[in-house]
Amino acid sequence: LSLSLWAKDAGVRTFGKPLSVKKAVSLQEALAQPGKYQNQKVLLEGKISDVCQMKGCWLMLSDGERAIRIKFENYSFFVPKDSRGKKVRTEGRLIQETLSEDMARHYAAEQSTKSDPTEIKGPQRVVTFEAAGVAILD
Repeated sequence: LSLSLWAKDAGVRTFGKPLSVKKAVSLQEALAQPGKYQNQKVLLEGKISDVCQMKGCWLMLSDGERAIRIKFENYSFFVPKDSRGKKVRTEGRLIQETLSEDMARHYAAEQSTKSDPTEIKGPQRVVTFEAAGVAILD
């Protein structure tokens, strides 16, 4: 994403805290080495491939090949449920965690692209991202 697309007059909607990191880490790099980034502020960018359809309390950021779930720091803000397909920048930290079967099924039930939550079996080891701030290009 070119920086010129993120000019102040480009129709950027922000949620949470202002973004302060200038250089993005590629999603490929972040997912390949999550431990390297988990204790520092990271800027990710890509497209929104899905949004929680209940409240807008999470989004999926994709680079076209990979995706990561973005949750919002302290559950303190939400994004519009119709944000799918928009370009996004988000700043926060990577988290390596294990989701319980129930939580993984909960997320699957909230997706806009419906999958069968009952197909999820057992705990799921995932890398997620806790965002302090999000900027969506309209």
